[in-house]
Amino acid sequence: MTDEQGFLHEVYSAFGGIAAFAQHHLAEHRLNQERLALLRDAIEQVVDASEPRIRLVGNYAEKLLDSVETGLRHCDGVLRRLPPALALGGHAWVTDPRVNAFFATADSLRATLGLDPQARTFFTDHGRAECFALLLMVKRETATFGTALAGDVMVRDVRQIQVSFSDHQLFFPAASESELRKDLRRRMLVFLATRALDRINELRERRGTLEEQRRQLQAQLQALRGHAQGLQPLLSAGKRRLAAMEQRLSQTEGELIVARKQLGTLDDYLEQVRQVLDHPETYLQLHPLALRLNRLGVKLDPDSPEPGETITLIELASLDEQRIGALVRFTRDELPPAEAD
Repeated sequence: MTDEQGFLHEVYSAFGGIAAFAQHHLAEHRLNQERLALLRDAIEQVVDASEPRIRLVGNYAEKLLDSVETGLRHCDGVLRRLPPALALGGHAWVTDPRVNAFFATADSLRATLGLDPQARTFFTDHGRAECFALLLMVKRETATFGTALAGDVMVRDVRQIQVSFSDHQLFFPAASESELRKDLRRRMLVFLATRALDRINELRERRGTLEEQRRQLQAQLQALRGHAQGLQPLLSAGKRRLAAMEQRLSQTEGELIVARKQLGTLDDYLEQVRQVLDHPETYLQLHPLALRLNRLGVKLDPDSPEPGETITLIELASLDEQRIGALVRFTRDELPPAEAD
């Protein structure tokens, strides 16, 4: 190969590399634009629920794209772990150990459905024969004493754990399970966005508190330094108090600098939203629980000879609160007649 041919080969190679880089960059840009179009509605929901002013940030949607995708992936994971909708009704209370555990009697089940205004409104407004909803309950475990089998012998006054469920509430009635799951996906994402708003408000409050502390400390220091014009410097206690006050002011001013940086610009507000969406498991968790219960709701050991059923529960946890959750379905016929006014 001549020097001229070698030079041309290097030129062609360089142009080829540039072209390959440009093609890769273009393909990546197109992919991001497709993702952005797919998630645009979700991004706008997040902005509306957190801090609408971040729309003033250039390319705010692109900057939120990865974080919103992360948040939605977590929501989808939670929904996948929720079992199919559980049928509620008198027959299910007899045949399904989960329904039997959730409600003390078949009548209490019907009463729960009948007392829920959303359920009645759904049937009235939509004319549907069946309703799907999210059921949330509080699980309580109470120590008690009763009888139990020890081998073939019935023993009295055995310490037992009674499991009960209360505070039943129905949420988000829908015409189908797919519609309910779609609504829950949207609501979970909005929930995460509102956690970002809470975080922003906490930082604002923290900044305001530090600013007030600084004003008070400055006023107190000014008063102490005014006393120093008299005989106060002769007292060692006065010197120590002045030094301690100056140290507190310096510490407060340092904390205030950090607090102001956290929300100094709208980009900082956007970053707070991203931090929440990038760690959705901190704010919304799902835990499976397995319990073996008899028909009276007494917790049994896995190897207990007493008859019982093992049920799997789903515990939803958020903001230091835990609820047992289940997707449920029930017909209009399961509701007791409405009371006449």
